[in-house]
Amino acid sequence: MRVRSDGDGIGTAGPTDGPPRDGLGPVETALVTALADRLRDGRHGALPVDADVDAMADRMVAALPTVKHEADALIGPFHDTASVAAWRGVTRQAIAKASTKGDLLGLKIGDGSRIFPSFQFGPSGAPLPHLREVLALLDPDRIDPWGSALWLNTVADVFGGTTAAEALREGRTTVVLDAARRAEHAWLADA
Repeated sequence: MRVRSDGDGIGTAGPTDGPPRDGLGPVETALVTALADRLRDGRHGALPVDADVDAMADRMVAALPTVKHEADALIGPFHDTASVAAWRGVTRQAIAKASTKGDLLGLKIGDGSRIFPSFQFGPSGAPLPHLREVLALLDPDRIDPWGSALWLNTVADVFGGTTAAEALREGRTTVVLDAARRAEHAWLADA
């Protein structure tokens, strides 16, 4: 794709370089607007003149959730294995291995594939800090990953009115690990 400057130093796709933007839905249009705002507000001139904008666009699109699921409202949106692999720049096998080891929270769905809740990822695609430790406490035998996902993405007073995932993102590791230990003990007592 060729890029042209509109005089403000920010490149835009030319009219013959791809499909028109008016083919986008309202969420996609808002995303494009937000991206342009961020480029204007802080990244102006940060990209090299010979930047491969198609490769950058592919990585950005790979970071977007790809799976619609009935649990979106509770713990979604979700990525599939291929999109997480593309976003992180690794193979699908590496994502499967990370899920098996507990480094990523992969949830099995009806067709046997795994989906990955987006709340567990930071902006670069890396998992939340200490996610593996929390998952090991909540579900050491990996029997109920859906329960772990709900626990991580449910607002609770113990996390200051936010979620465990957000608390991890903010560096409040101790409070999350302590709450995970309490949850583990409570679940074991009920078993």
